Amino acid sequence: MPDFEAATQAAVPSTAAVAIEFFSIQLGAAAGGGLFLGIGGTICEDEGLSQIDLGNHHVTSLDDAFAVIRDTIKFPQ
Repeated sequence: MPDFEAATQAAVPSTAAVAIEFFSIQLGAAAGGGLFLGIGGTICEDEGLSQIDLGNHHVTSLDDAFAVIRDTIKFPQ
C-alpha cells in the first residue's frame, strides 16, 4: 500500500514543506462486481491547494475498503 507521505513528497518539490490538509475517499460500484476505491489528498502549497492521488483499488467488500484506507492513511497515534 502506498504511504501518503511518500506520495506527497513525490508530488511536490523536495524543498517545500508539505502536509496533507484533507483526504478524500471515493467509493463506487465496479464493473464485474465489487467496489472501486479511490483515495486522494489535498495539500496546501504557496500557489494554493493541490490534489494528489494516493491510490485506486478494486475491493470486494466495504470491510476490504476500510482495511485499504487504514493501510494508506497513517494517522498519528
